[in-house]
Amino acid sequence: MKISQIVKRLGEERQPVRFLASRILARTGAAERLGLQIRRRGYQLHFFNTALSMNLWLYAQERSDDVNIIQSLLAPGGIYVDIGANIGDLVLAGAQAVGANGRVFAFEAHPRIFGLMSQNVRLNQRTNIHPVNAACGSEFGWTQFSDMRSDDMNQIGKGDIVVPVIPAQYLLPEADIDLIKIDVEGFELFVLKGLEKSLGRTRHLLIEVGDAHFEQFGYRYADIHQLLTAQGFTIFAQDKAKGDYGWHLVVDGDHPFPLVQNVVASRDPQVRQLLAQ
Repeated sequence: MKISQIVKRLGEERQPVRFLASRILARTGAAERLGLQIRRRGYQLHFFNTALSMNLWLYAQERSDDVNIIQSLLAPGGIYVDIGANIGDLVLAGAQAVGANGRVFAFEAHPRIFGLMSQNVRLNQRTNIHPVNAACGSEFGWTQFSDMRSDDMNQIGKGDIVVPVIPAQYLLPEADIDLIKIDVEGFELFVLKGLEKSLGRTRHLLIEVGDAHFEQFGYRYADIHQLLTAQGFTIFAQDKAKGDYGWHLVVDGDHPFPLVQNVVASRDPQVRQLLAQ
């Protein structure tokens, strides 16, 4: 990054000094050598040299909405599936919610990021998390995977890394699943197709959506909507454009998603009350 770009970025940041410190600590490896950790809600993360680690250290409330949703939709003893687990932040949020008697299945395709997630799992001494180093899709195979500096935005089908692809349904238990979270930078439809045998016993899904992401893989949000409604799900979103941060909007297949956001798909008629907790 050029000096002019750095100066511009610092001018845009709410906490420019802390932002600069986060980059220096991470990029030089000082954060890991010093054993710095990031305190979250009931668990901790290593301060690794990753984009997500830096953002979580920089902004304490980063991803707090996602944590709230996950912990609202899970209960002790439940089963949680995280596809696109990254360094394990939301994996550990789910593990915190389901407790020692629950189970968590965490899928992360990137080999290095998977290794960092595994270290965070060990840091928190969680024995109920089952990590899987693979991409999820509609059929078995192999694919390229990117290795971007912004490593929270890596995608399937790009880059020089080759990773296995599996339909997740074949690694999940024959039991009711409380929540599946999917964040795979546009590959969501194919992940869902590889979950069709599991969706009938799944209560909720938390899915990242965005029109531009889907277009890269040749489909539209309407395809996801059709697949999920055929399985008995209703899809809810926040209407942030109107300042509505409740989950009041029932989304139809034609709904536009010009910006990336989350939707919740549920077969539970009480889901809005759960999300309001």
